[in-house]
Amino acid sequence: MGEDLNWKVVPPKAYFYWKRDGQVVRSAQFTQAELEDEIERLYAVGKDATPFVLALKSLALARGST
Repeated sequence: MGEDLNWKVVPPKAYFYWKRDGQVVRSAQFTQAELEDEIERLYAVGKDATPFVLALKSLALARGST
């Protein structure tokens, strides 16, 4: 069974949690600039960056409303 990716945005960062069988097995946090870099890296290696793109959009919207 694979890992589930969950994320949330709490400006100024986006937080990602990878879970397996309900347990967090890995976590990471990104600023807006770091998210942009991570998205580029994922695209370069052919991986799905959708959750990171969505988090980047949410982070940008949250930062714009403050």
